[in-house]
Amino acid sequence: MKNSCEKSHNYFLIEQQLKCRTTFVLGMPNTLIIEPGAVCSLHCRFCPQSKSDFDFSRDLLSFADFKKIIRQFEPYLDTILLFNWGEPLMNPEITKMIRFAADKSIRSLLHSHLNILDSAKAESLVASGLFELVASIDGASQATYALYREGGSFERAIANLRLLQEKKKKLKSDTPRLVWKFLVFRHNQEEMESARLMAQDLGVEIEFKLAVTDGTLSSTLEEYSSENLPGKFIKHYGLPCEQLWRAPVIHSDGMVLPCCMISSARYSVGNLFREDFREIWNNAAYRRIREAASGKVDPDESVFCYYCMFGSRQRKGGINA
Repeated sequence: MKNSCEKSHNYFLIEQQLKCRTTFVLGMPNTLIIEPGAVCSLHCRFCPQSKSDFDFSRDLLSFADFKKIIRQFEPYLDTILLFNWGEPLMNPEITKMIRFAADKSIRSLLHSHLNILDSAKAESLVASGLFELVASIDGASQATYALYREGGSFERAIANLRLLQEKKKKLKSDTPRLVWKFLVFRHNQEEMESARLMAQDLGVEIEFKLAVTDGTLSSTLEEYSSENLPGKFIKHYGLPCEQLWRAPVIHSDGMVLPCCMISSARYSVGNLFREDFREIWNNAAYRRIREAASGKVDPDESVFCYYCMFGSRQRKGGINA
């Protein structure tokens, strides 16, 4: 009961301060984005992780360090997102992390390209208490899929999505919720209807998202309106920038980043394994970023918001992703 009251009070604080865009935050994050490891078996065309100048540590997060992270936030934490730039299933301790969180009533969400899953791992994931698994599959054929997911197998990803469904039935489990995420580019738009029908056959949800690469949408809003898209359509913009008040990114080496879009260590605001998070949460760097995102100051090149592909059109008046 005490833990529930703490979470509720903290949630109220976060919501009020987000609404007011305060630069000093009294509440603690109720969501964490935790990087299990910035490594991947694919080479997706626009992913920073596959570039030679990617300067994040590629070490895998250990289960011991994962527990250290959770214990700093445990009284306030509702949800953890176990992914950022890497493929989470490449961390051999991922199911232990999910189970540890589930035992503390913390929901875990995971995004995967589903190219590296076997029967035992699939069953372990379903049994772990994982709340949601999003499969990143951008096409309905190998030829189209491979144009973005370089090195990946469309057939294997679909087979593993089906495998997870089979394990859910075997274990009589309602979780994880399975979602097929389809990034929409010009090269794959003609396969959206086929993908929707395949998802229907698999018994999974499908979400279509406009791909954002260099600060521009892959096509116009008129071309991809919610009225003519098959399935659930999610726009990548039009939402206020909330992450700076709610959800820091914790890299596998303890580095703290204010935003999941950051792909350079130069924008680190601290390290959780060397500093207390409360000191990091309201240090000068974090407050400066919140000021920029709120429109209280114009971001300069030292603040990641200056380069933000979502807020580039709104330098003043606040970042509106």
